[in-house]
Amino acid sequence: MFLVRHGQSTDNVTRTISGHDSPLSDLGREQAKLFGQKILEIGIKFESVYSSDMRRASETARIICNVLSIDDIIFEKRLREGDAGIFTGRRFDDLTEEESAFFDSTIVNLDTRIPGGESNNEQMMRTKEAFLEIVENHPEDSTILLVGHGGTLFHILRRTLDILPDTEEWFGNCMLNILERDSHNSSWNLTMFNNNKLDD
Repeated sequence: MFLVRHGQSTDNVTRTISGHDSPLSDLGREQAKLFGQKILEIGIKFESVYSSDMRRASETARIICNVLSIDDIIFEKRLREGDAGIFTGRRFDDLTEEESAFFDSTIVNLDTRIPGGESNNEQMMRTKEAFLEIVENHPEDSTILLVGHGGTLFHILRRTLDILPDTEEWFGNCMLNILERDSHNSSWNLTMFNNNKLDD
């Protein structure tokens, strides 16, 4: 399972809390293209490609798949980033001290729902459900590409599999994270995180 966060978005550049329609920046499109070329050079063949249907992720997936001459992408809304509700479209730097404290508290208090949005636990539950369903629907020897968001990858690696490295490092744009296992009965191993190979 190849896990990839979308390329840099215009909202990433302006530190804006993203909604569904944030497109990739020019750098983000280049990152996606280079990622596809890297996979092409390695010679990896994907049986299936899944992506969040949010614009920045779907655009990334389409660019990668264009490089790899893959026609079919399965867009899965459960792989979306967390719904930031009333904070969507706001710049982090423009939040009041009270708003910023509340926003940060939702990361610690997992059941706290952002007004008009969702809680951390709600995002985790849908992400976990989608991931386990994807795995279940493919043979053991499949190689799958999943394009999502930082929250998507966090909930898969930390909250679902509990194998995210103990690090403050967040997921980079279009960096490679690889999950491997021997069979459906085996545990998953994270063998690459943010383009860096991990020790056994």
